[in-house]
Amino acid sequence: MRQKHHRRLLRAALAVAPLCCATAGYSQIPSFAAPEAPVTAAGYGADLLPKDVEGRADLLRTTAFDATIYGMAAYLQYEQLYRQVFDRHSPMFTGFSRFAHERDLAGPDYATFKVPNTDTLYSNAWIDLTRGPVEIQIPATQLKYFTLNIFDIFGNPSNLSNRTVGKEGGRFLLVPRGWQGTAAEGVTVYHAATPQLWILMRVFAQSEKEVRVARAFQDAVRIIPPADDAAETKEPMIAPPLPGAGATAFLGALDYILRINGCQAGEEALVSRFRPLGILADRPFDAASLDQAARIAIEAGYAEALALITKSRSRLGEPTGTGWMKVNKGIYGYNYLRRSVINMAGLGANVREENASYTTFVDGSGAPLDGAISRYTLRLQTPPPVNGFWSVTLYDAKTFALYPNPLRRYLVSDRTKGLRVAPDGSVRIHLQHARSVKENWLPAPAGPFFVVIRAYSPKPEMLNGQWLPPAIAADGTAK
Repeated sequence: MRQKHHRRLLRAALAVAPLCCATAGYSQIPSFAAPEAPVTAAGYGADLLPKDVEGRADLLRTTAFDATIYGMAAYLQYEQLYRQVFDRHSPMFTGFSRFAHERDLAGPDYATFKVPNTDTLYSNAWIDLTRGPVEIQIPATQLKYFTLNIFDIFGNPSNLSNRTVGKEGGRFLLVPRGWQGTAAEGVTVYHAATPQLWILMRVFAQSEKEVRVARAFQDAVRIIPPADDAAETKEPMIAPPLPGAGATAFLGALDYILRINGCQAGEEALVSRFRPLGILADRPFDAASLDQAARIAIEAGYAEALALITKSRSRLGEPTGTGWMKVNKGIYGYNYLRRSVINMAGLGANVREENASYTTFVDGSGAPLDGAISRYTLRLQTPPPVNGFWSVTLYDAKTFALYPNPLRRYLVSDRTKGLRVAPDGSVRIHLQHARSVKENWLPAPAGPFFVVIRAYSPKPEMLNGQWLPPAIAADGTAK
């Protein structure tokens, strides 16, 4: 009975998850047949461009701007996909359908993506459903928290976790659009929105014993590709372009992404507008086919879009009135700027039902947090209400990485050794560069920083806004 209950929960969760929508939820933009004549130096989609030089440049610049806002989240994930799946010289290389396990908690040198938590062990794998369905096997466990956070290529998440499948685990078949097969008895079918999927597994661990248990769980989770698959040797359908800096590297990757994965239903007209840039044209994107004027216009639009994304990062989420932003991650719809901003700040953003989080770059007066200027205090009158656990983590605002410090302390949480809790149940956390306090000190850089509160398996009062974090108070000049 319990197993059936968890399966009902899973189906309910997947029904509302962007990643696991019905196959009609995404549209496969066709790859056009290669033209008989070569593309001219005038560039792709020349018939769609104005004849006057100024009008042509304006169209290419604005179209490049729109394409960058639309595709940045997918491109950032593609960079990781390329390193792990296609670049055999990368230390991250595994090929498809194989996990790269992080055996220790993240520290300042964590390089896989920005703004990592340091509450859980990470594992990363990429799945390619163009080769056929892939099975995921999750063992039964008594772990406090785990999730296989599954992202489509555009960064839309769903979860196989304590919340959705329970502690009994199970067998789950990831299937591509249009799959008409039959799963084995006891296997739950999981309809994926795109054929290329990123699995980011998070497993709770803090103590040495918990780390050992988490590592054993990592090893026990299995990815089973199609029986005839040879993911590490089979040539890809389309040669994946090398990621790099600049607009042309971005456009080459976006063209590849859309040819393999298609786009969300309702986006066909938008994506078709990108054709003058070389996206989904008669042959794969080729930067050499763009003349100098086109390159200049495209680079300008790309740079303008990046500037907008960067400027928007500190305003990420909904203001709470205390300097904190409530970050409604993972559900983007057609809000491409929001999707780009969240993924630029850090890949792997999960839905609030798994991890309700708040972020702030400012104190209660609205002044930027800066360890060279002031000392700060965060007083939690009541800790975040959770069924799992909570943490307060500090990041360097220049690098979006954990701040290196002699204590190797990157967070304060309900599991921090020596955490001082006041008689009334409140917790006072000191955020400062110099160590002038003995308890509840969270080291900050002598420069700008930001803070993230994470609440795993949040209770309803966390989700409905009854609980909100108080403002961070400036306690005087830095020492």
